[in-house]
Amino acid sequence: MVTLAEPSLTDTRSERADFLELTALFSSRGKSSKAGLLGVLDLSSDAVVRESIVDESSGEPLDEDIVESEREGVVIATFDELLYRQACLGDAYPFSVDGRNQTLSFLGRDVSQYPGREVYLFCLLASAIRLDRLQGGDELKDVAKGIAGNFQVCACLAAGGLLAGDVSSFGFPRATGDAFLPALRNAFARFGFGTVRSQIPDGLPQELKDGGIDVIAWREFPDRMPGKLYLLGQSASGLKWKSKSVVEYVSQFHGAWFTEAPASFCTPAMFIPFPLHHDLQEPKRDVFAVARKRLFWYEEKRFGIIFDRMRIPHLASICMGFSADAKHRIESADHFTDVNEWVTKATNILRAGP
Repeated sequence: MVTLAEPSLTDTRSERADFLELTALFSSRGKSSKAGLLGVLDLSSDAVVRESIVDESSGEPLDEDIVESEREGVVIATFDELLYRQACLGDAYPFSVDGRNQTLSFLGRDVSQYPGREVYLFCLLASAIRLDRLQGGDELKDVAKGIAGNFQVCACLAAGGLLAGDVSSFGFPRATGDAFLPALRNAFARFGFGTVRSQIPDGLPQELKDGGIDVIAWREFPDRMPGKLYLLGQSASGLKWKSKSVVEYVSQFHGAWFTEAPASFCTPAMFIPFPLHHDLQEPKRDVFAVARKRLFWYEEKRFGIIFDRMRIPHLASICMGFSADAKHRIESADHFTDVNEWVTKATNILRAGP
């Protein structure tokens, strides 16, 4: 049986927002609310949280009125998060937030008209599985096996939506089945410049999979000359994504595998299914929006552009709206149906759970 872990007062606003989204997704009414959140935040059933709600100066437990105020503040923060998601994603957000009545409604799945919503649901479900918020069942374990490959599709769609150019899905295993060097030659033959080594020299890894690069994307100028918008990205669907910055691979990638590098400059990127601020606790001094912005500023120094759940669905929606000829230049665009099928399979399993 599959279960959805309940949040507590010590969870972040993003974690609680995910809980309300998942609750609305799997509810027969397609709704979740403040009342439902307060129900799972009942302090009488959470000793750990009760002990954590203390006066910082005296160390004494807070009285019931203060605890109630704390709970109300948690609800407000959670719905602020939901409204932020709705504002960021627009039509790519599969829920409708009623801030006044503090309810959340699932808008349903219309893949042909709103492909970004399907990508959002994939990222939401993948995050919940990776973070063990959804637990139990061999069927769920089987579904989890498809997360990495389908997220690679989402990453390519997002890169294509941003650059409106060409995308090579380079992450391993590749749909083409090509080994590393042949796949690299194919990608940079399309890129139009860069001479890939004819063979792997002794001393270099002989069984290299992707060299730390999952997404290669670029946008041409009409003259198709070297010197163009060029992105190298890592697609990381798991919890260890912070140990996978593509920045550390770029110079090695260009320096080791080419006899003539395709470019001197590129934009490094990281693709993750989680909101970047998913672990961010409420700040002690600044408002949350300022702390969230500062987090992006800080992590950009290490990862380059970070495509998270607040960006990927919107960009994927743009990509899926391109003409057939434009989508043909974006590898993995023809695998969007795989993402759709994964979401269908996952939701069917979870709705049959508890």
